[in-house]
Parts: sequence; C-alpha cells; structure tokens
Amino acid sequence: MTMFDNIRPLTDAELPQALDAIAASPLMTPIARFIHPGADPEDLARQLRSIGDIHTLQDTVMRDAIGRIVGQTITDFTHTGTDLVVPGRPYLFISNHRDITLDAFLLQYLLFEYNDLYITFGANLMQDPVITLIGRANRMFRVERGGTPKEFYHNMLQVSQYIRQVTVGDHHSVWIAQRNGRTKDGLDRTEVSLLKMLALSGRATREAPLMPLKALNIVPVSISYEWEPCDLLKAHELHMRSIGPYRKARGEDMNSVLTGIMQPKGHVHLSITAPLTDEEIDRCSATDSPFENLAALIDRRIVTGYRLHPTNYLAYDLVHHTSHFADHYSPALSQHFQQRLDSIPDAEKTLLLDIYSNPVEQQYPTLI
Repeated sequence: MTMFDNIRPLTDAELPQALDAIAASPLMTPIARFIHPGADPEDLARQLRSIGDIHTLQDTVMRDAIGRIVGQTITDFTHTGTDLVVPGRPYLFISNHRDITLDAFLLQYLLFEYNDLYITFGANLMQDPVITLIGRANRMFRVERGGTPKEFYHNMLQVSQYIRQVTVGDHHSVWIAQRNGRTKDGLDRTEVSLLKMLALSGRATREAPLMPLKALNIVPVSISYEWEPCDLLKAHELHMRSIGPYRKARGEDMNSVLTGIMQPKGHVHLSITAPLTDEEIDRCSATDSPFENLAALIDRRIVTGYRLHPTNYLAYDLVHHTSHFADHYSPALSQHFQQRLDSIPDAEKTLLLDIYSNPVEQQYPTLI
C-alpha cells in the first residue's frame, strides 16, 4: 500500500485484470460499436485482453476512440502551441474547462508523441466500477472535494502531493481544470483555491509563497468549441440553481459526459500557451495578493488563447442588440441559432446566450 493508492491510476501490472473486467462488462458492446462500427465487439474485447501496458492501450484503443470523436463530431480541429512542448519534459497543464472529458482527451490526443498525460477525474464521475476502471486505465486520478473541513484539507494535500510526485518526481505531465467543475456561463476564471492547493506540497515561505509552483512548469491551456458541449443542459442547470436548491439527478453526470462526447461541436480550437516563467511567478509573489495575481495571469493567457467562433460573435450581437460583428457570421447560422433558442424556455435563453457571448466580452471589454 502507498499513500496514493486511493486516488492513483492503474499500474501496468494491474492493467490486464482491469481490461479483462472491462471486456466482460455490458459496456463492451456499445464501446466497441462506437470505436469500430460494424465490427464484432468480441474483436475489441480480444484486443483489450492482449494489451499489457497503459502506453499501448492509449496509443491504440484510446487514440482510435478520440480520433473517431474528432472525426464524427468536430468539423475542424485546430491547435496552436504544440511547438512549445518539449518532448519528455513534464508540464502541469492548467486548462479552462468546457467539457467533462474532451478538454483533457483532446490535449492527450495532441500529445501522444510528447509525454504521458495524467488527468484529474472528479470523484463524482467515479461511481460505476467499470467507468472507474476505464478512467484509471487511461491515467486518470481521483480528486475528492467533499467531506468535513479536515477531510477536505487532507484530500487537497494528497492531490497536491500526487501531482508533485507525477511531475517533479516521475517526469510525467498532468492536466487539471482551472476551476472546480465546468464553466457554465462562458467566463473562464482560475480559482485561487486551486493554486493554493498546488502550493500545499511544496516549501513556501512568507517571502516567497509561490515558490512551490515553479517546479511544476505550469502551462495555461485554452480550448474553445464553436458549439459548446452540453450548452442546453448547462443553461437549464443554471436556471434551476437560480430558483432554488439544485440536486443532480441520478446518472446526470454520465449523461453530460455522453452528451458532450456525441454532440456536434463544429470547429474546435486548442491553444497551448507558453509555460509561466520563474520571473512571472516572482512578480506575482512579490505583491500583496500573490495567488490572486497569479490566477489573473493564467486567466489572461487562457482568454488570449481562446479562439472566438461565429457563434460567439452572433450571441454577442443578440445580447447587445447590435450588428457590430455581423461580418463574422452568416444568415444561416443566425437562423440555426434562433432555432436552438426557440427550443428552450424563455428563462433559459439569456443563460444560453451568455455561454457564447461572454468570451467575446472577456476579449473585448472596452466594447461595452
């Protein structure tokens, strides 16, 4: 037993037993039909049972699965910044969070040849035993955010220590979202508590509170979708939260996972920005609000890297009753967008528009 056994991914030694359980599960048939339509699901089951290490699993099965998602649900997948990633060098990728799984999977898809990417995975998604095995087999590790204040602190310290072990100790990269949960209002903002959590496992001083973050080699990442995954579901959830206590229905998280994967997303752009330098971190550290200023620095990188789409410009013009960006979208898009608005209750229309218009307001704050 190790101090990370309750959160870590599977090891190569544990993989065969896990893949055997996945291959024998009822989920095998729908997974196989998605990855290899028309093929016998037993062929994929046999392939899984023949795989002996996680790298091979990711390089074959996962690469095919993500490639099929890209091919079937994304019209154009573009990216910038892969030239900034040095093969074999570990990074902590801090990303905006728009889709439960695809934000990390698409980065993983781009970096298969660069480095092994470990991915944070919310404990709320690790309820089904088979789903948990699939996640852990794909180098996902568990983040538990609940419990008493004492338990919460212990959980955050453990995650912080594990991230430092993976990056600094084992020289692998890690993906983590900039906030707890997906952005549902279109505003990408880094939680200060995330940065404080990352610093827990290092040796901070009063004079240099951000010192532990330097070794993590932080890289802000920005992903943007022309059609926001789960956009209608997000607008509905925000509305329900605005009128009273909101409790997720059983299976709601998994429904969001599947909807995000299968929903048409149009053009998707992923921007990898330059790693934060020691000098940048030192300048933030020397201020009265070091963590807040570092969060603001990461936010600027993410907002700058965000690729605005015609849907964003159209939503902005609809919200502000203007035609400022009319040359960025077509009448056909306007008609389709209006049909989506007409399909939801009036109380949710403004919330849906905000998802798309707020990224424009973040990049062009002087327009208002």
